[in-house]
Amino acid sequence: MLARRSLAVCALVASTGLVSACGATTYDDSRIAPSTTVAVVVTIPQGPATELLPRLADEMAILSPRIGPRPDNVAKPEGTKIDQLMVIEAIWTAAVNEVEANDPEAAETLARMVAQARTAVERNRPADADKAAKFARIVIDEYLADF
Repeated sequence: MLARRSLAVCALVASTGLVSACGATTYDDSRIAPSTTVAVVVTIPQGPATELLPRLADEMAILSPRIGPRPDNVAKPEGTKIDQLMVIEAIWTAAVNEVEANDPEAAETLARMVAQARTAVERNRPADADKAAKFARIVIDEYLADF
């Protein structure tokens, strides 16, 4: 019984010493660099679909390298995957009405490809971006063949 009390007293004394060693913690904010946020402004391009769609295909082809990892010997493309997606969506927004008026089926397919590019960015899947770019190029080439 005495050993049990001695052990309890020792534990109490040891924990009191540990707790008293914990003082108030303060943070020195002067050493933390302020963060900066850069806003990217994308304007909706203007022009006929015959000019916008080839640009859409080119911009979609650039998306995959911005999503996936790159080997050490390959330079990182300018911009981020979010920036690239914003450009893709802006071009599609500019072209969608004309494409829908001329070929609703092509418009629906291209809308799905833009949505797939968005999903590729959100889920960080470069293979989905490649697939979207490949099929968008096919649909765009077929659409432009009629003009």
